[in-house]
Amino acid sequence: MAWVGKIIGGVLGSFLGPWGTAVGVGLGHQFDKGSDRVQSTGMMMQVALFGCMAKMAQADGKITRDEINAVEEIIRQLGYTPQMRAAAIDIFRKAKDDEYSAADYLNQLAGAIQFNRQVAMTFVAALHAVAQADGFTHPKEREILLQAERAFRLRAGTVDALLGTSTAGAVDDAYKVLEVSPGMSDAEIKKAYREKCVQFHPDKLASKGLPDEFMKYAHEQLAKINDAYEVIKKARS
Repeated sequence: MAWVGKIIGGVLGSFLGPWGTAVGVGLGHQFDKGSDRVQSTGMMMQVALFGCMAKMAQADGKITRDEINAVEEIIRQLGYTPQMRAAAIDIFRKAKDDEYSAADYLNQLAGAIQFNRQVAMTFVAALHAVAQADGFTHPKEREILLQAERAFRLRAGTVDALLGTSTAGAVDDAYKVLEVSPGMSDAEIKKAYREKCVQFHPDKLASKGLPDEFMKYAHEQLAKINDAYEVIKKARS
C-alpha cells in the first residue's frame, strides 16, 4: 500500500519544513518500494503504533486527557528524544483524522513483521494501555483490539485475556497475565511463564527487527510477567 509512504512523507515534510518536504516525499517513496527493509519496517512500526493509538483513542467519539496521558507514558517508556516525540505526536494527530482505519494500519504492519507473535504482542499491549486509560474499554475499542488479534494471527482469546487484566497484583489477574488456569500443574505454569519470558525478552525482540526504542517497553511487559509469576508462586505456597 502506498498510503504508508505518503504518511511518512507528510510527517517528515511538516516536521522538517520546506526542505523536509522534499526529503520526506523521497523517503516515503523509498519506503513504499521497500528499498531498505530494516529502516522501512522500523518506520512502519512507528507509524502503525501511533496511528493505531490515535484510532483507539478516538474510537468512542472523543479523545480524553487520560488517553493522551497514556500515549505520553508510552512515549516516555520508549525513551524517545524530544524530536522523536514531536514526530510521534504528529503521526498521532494526522492519523486521528485521516481516511484510513485501524485495520488498515494493522494489516500493513502484520505483513511487515511477518506475523511475529512477540512483536505483535508488544503492539497489542500498547493499544490495550490506551483502551483502558479512562478505566473503561468501549465496545469500539475492544473491536480494534480484536482486529489486531485477527490481523496478527494471534491465538483466539488473547484480547479477552488482556481485557480481564488490569494488574498482576491479584491471583486471578496473574493467571490471566500468563494465560494459564488455576487447574494447571506447577510445571505447566512454569513452562507457560518461560514461554512468555521468551516472547517479551528484549534480545529476542531485537532479533526480529523491533526498533531499539521499543526495548524499554518490552522490559516493562517482561516485568509484569515476572510479577504475575511471583504472585502465583506465593499463592500456591
